Amino acid sequence: MEQTSVLRASLIVALGALLEAVLSPYLTLGPVSPKFTLLAIVYAVHPLGDLQAVLVGFFGGVLYDALGGGIFGVGAMGGLIAALLAARAGAVRRKGMEGVLLAQVAALSVAAYDVINVVARGLAGLYAPALGGYLFTGVLPDALINGALAYALAAWMARRVRRRKGRGWEAER
Repeated sequence: MEQTSVLRASLIVALGALLEAVLSPYLTLGPVSPKFTLLAIVYAVHPLGDLQAVLVGFFGGVLYDALGGGIFGVGAMGGLIAALLAARAGAVRRKGMEGVLLAQVAALSVAAYDVINVVARGLAGLYAPALGGYLFTGVLPDALINGALAYALAAWMARRVRRRKGRGWEAER
């Protein structure tokens, strides 16, 4: 897998944050909503090194906090967790299993973000549902939906890469 530049990863994460700010309010069903920023962080930073991934993840999390209307710092922590998990998953090179692995990382990142958000809301004295019930009614469906969305994105990207390889100069040999 080729090495991705930090600038390209930052632009992908910024696009994900912009999609989150524009589309996510219209696609929210209760506690379940697509987390485009976390998905963009996972897919953008998995080929990067650890330090670069953490910096881009923090950038994406702060951007998520700035464009969203939640408690400031929760998105940054979620972005850091997503970047750390994606960087570690990117170190494992299994041919043909990247989509499944990154979908699992995306689902874990969304679940971690949801738990951090509920705990932070409770600590700030804002309304927060009971954590035990919210794990099954909010965190689990949110992680499953975003994991399925991440897997569909991975399948689309893999199909696009295969199509591009078939048309390149390597196909002429």
